[in-house]
Amino acid sequence: MASLDQQAFEADVNSGAFLNGSLSGRWGLLDSLSWPHALIWVRAGDGSRVVLRFELSNYPRTAPTAQPWDPASNAPLSPALWPRGEARVSAAFNPNWNASALYIPCDRVAIQGHEVWRHQHPSMLWDPAVGIHRYVRVVSDLLGSPDYACAQ
Repeated sequence: MASLDQQAFEADVNSGAFLNGSLSGRWGLLDSLSWPHALIWVRAGDGSRVVLRFELSNYPRTAPTAQPWDPASNAPLSPALWPRGEARVSAAFNPNWNASALYIPCDRVAIQGHEVWRHQHPSMLWDPAVGIHRYVRVVSDLLGSPDYACAQ
C-alpha cells in the first residue's frame, strides 16, 4: 500500500494543472515510481527533454529536490550535459554549486540560506497546495526561455 506522501504525489500528477502540462508536451512522469523518487521529464526550448530525478520525502509538506538524470544508465546526468544558458539557466543548472539539486527557489536544498528569495521570487516558492506542478513549471519556464542555449 502506498504511503500518504506517495498518494499525495500521485494525486498531484493526476491533477488538472500537471496533466495540462503533460498533454501539451511540456512535461511528464517517466516510468513507474520508486518511492520516494520519481523521474519527470521537462521539454526544453530545442525540443529535447531534460529528465529530473525528484527526491520526494515528506511530500508535499516538504519541498522536493531534483537533479538532472540519465534514465538510460539510471544515474546522475553528466555535468557536461546539463542545460546551459547565458544567465538564469546556467545559474539554476549549476553542478559546481550542487550536483544533486537545482538552484531555484522551490528546491528544498537551494532555499536553505536564501531567505531573500521568499521576497524576490514568491511565485517560485514551494507551495504544498500547488504541489509538483510548481516545481516543473519553474523548470519548464527556464528551459523554454530565450536564455536557454540549445544542446550542442
